Amino acid sequence: MTRAAEQRLAAMRRRLDEPPPENVAGQLAVDVPAVVSPPPESCGYGNPRCEAVPARFYPCGWKCDEHQPARTHRRRTNP
Repeated sequence: MTRAAEQRLAAMRRRLDEPPPENVAGQLAVDVPAVVSPPPESCGYGNPRCEAVPARFYPCGWKCDEHQPARTHRRRTNP
């Protein structure tokens, strides 16, 4: 290793031993409010609504296991 490289390495090591500055420009501490989670979604089937929880989202809306689209569609086959 050359003498210049050794000097640069020694300068970098000294720099790492220095304490960090108290305030870094552009990096101010900001109080961020805690995230408030929304209430869980409920089943929207029927009138009045079922309101069962837990519900899963389907293309036709939020449905519980009892009212999932496979069980509530209107298509009937002829016997």
